[in-house]
Order: sequence, then structure tokens, then C-alpha cells
Amino acid sequence: MARPRVSIETIRSVNFTIRLTADEHRRIEKAAETCGRKPAVVVREKLFRGKFPQPRMARIELNTYLELKKIGVNLNQLTRIANAGRVTMELFKVLMQLMKQQETIIGKLLYHDSHPENR
Repeated sequence: MARPRVSIETIRSVNFTIRLTADEHRRIEKAAETCGRKPAVVVREKLFRGKFPQPRMARIELNTYLELKKIGVNLNQLTRIANAGRVTMELFKVLMQLMKQQETIIGKLLYHDSHPENR
């Protein structure tokens, strides 16, 4: 299947050049890297939409978020059981597992924050 044709109005055919200081260039490059986009896209979106593109979330932050969400669901279920007066040894084991997961996540976050190249 061939690529669909693009209308003349949507083709970016005009080249626009500006001069920047080294600091301005560095700031645009940093913003582009944070967003995971090219510098031209960042400038275009800021100029025409009035805001920067959304920064991409680091993999560890996404995985940590999902893990914390699972822990939150488990804690909610355990709270319901405890409020119903049904505290058992199994509940205690699950709480211990959640505590270990929490320690692991905290360790990952501390390691991740001390190594910015992981982003």
C-alpha cells in the first residue's frame, strides 16, 4: 500500500533561520531532550500552541507508578478486611510482602535520582 498524499497546505516547505546564543541553544536542546522530540518540534509547538510538548516519562517512573498502583489496590482490600474484623495470619504475610515492595521501590527511586543518565 502506498503512502497517502499530503496536501500542499500541510507540507512544511519553508525554511526559517534564527540566530541564538549558546545558552539559548542549550536550553532548547535540553527541552527537546526532556520531551523526546526534535528541537524544531519543541519550538513550533511552543510558538503555535503556547505550551511545550509533554515531557516523556522515564521508564523507571512508569514502572514505579504501576507498582505503587498495585500496592494501593492491595492496601485498600486489606483495609476492608481489617475493618471487617477478619485479621488473619495470611493478612500479616501480605502486609510483609507489601513492606518489602515498598522498600524496593524506595531503593529504586533513591538510586534513580542519584543517576540522572537513567532518564
